[in-house]
Amino acid sequence: MYLEARQGQLTPAGSHPAQFFAPVGGRRITPGEVALMASDIRRLAEEFGFPHRSDTSARIAFDRAAAPRVRENMDLSWSEAAARDIWSFLALVALPDVTSWRFGSDNQERWVASDPNRHTWSRLWWQAIVFEDDFALLSELTESDLNQLFERRRIGGDPRLARAIARAVVSRTADGEGRREIIRDVTARVRRRLAWADMYSLESDVLGSVMSQFVEESIQRVGNS
Repeated sequence: MYLEARQGQLTPAGSHPAQFFAPVGGRRITPGEVALMASDIRRLAEEFGFPHRSDTSARIAFDRAAAPRVRENMDLSWSEAAARDIWSFLALVALPDVTSWRFGSDNQERWVASDPNRHTWSRLWWQAIVFEDDFALLSELTESDLNQLFERRRIGGDPRLARAIARAVVSRTADGEGRREIIRDVTARVRRRLAWADMYSLESDVLGSVMSQFVEESIQRVGNS
């Protein structure tokens, strides 16, 4: 299917002959429901220039708007969302045209969900899960910011911790190269602390205070380097 997409066969569909359904309970989504979901995402993409060529800022803005929409359309448990075939199906069958518009066809990870943090649609669902109580904060984050959070599973796997880091960094920095160095330093500090301290059990206000302290320390280090 990825080869077909690269060859330009981008006709969306609600099902595929290679589909199979694991006997895990619940009910099967119908091809019609898949089509309705895809149409909703496609209409949203049109607000950001789809199907025409769009600049990077427009496509990133689409990501931020699409994250909660993907979450609303895909009411999955975390275990279901960990099934990579779901996301590959979404990119290759249900939304190949929007996937191609967003990332082109050169990067297989954007199509085949070998890494959920880099897949076009899986990453948006998880972003919506982590920031479901604060989508305004999500909109403040750059792609680099999100990579620092989500590609470190001990951070991205805990919504409270990821949000606390993001909130502390955003409140004290502007986006761009300066923030990139600071959030990298902050996440390194958090990972070192997690080796011997249970930060997951901290009260929210205490966790926020600790993250703010880390940000201040990182600003000092980056500024003096």
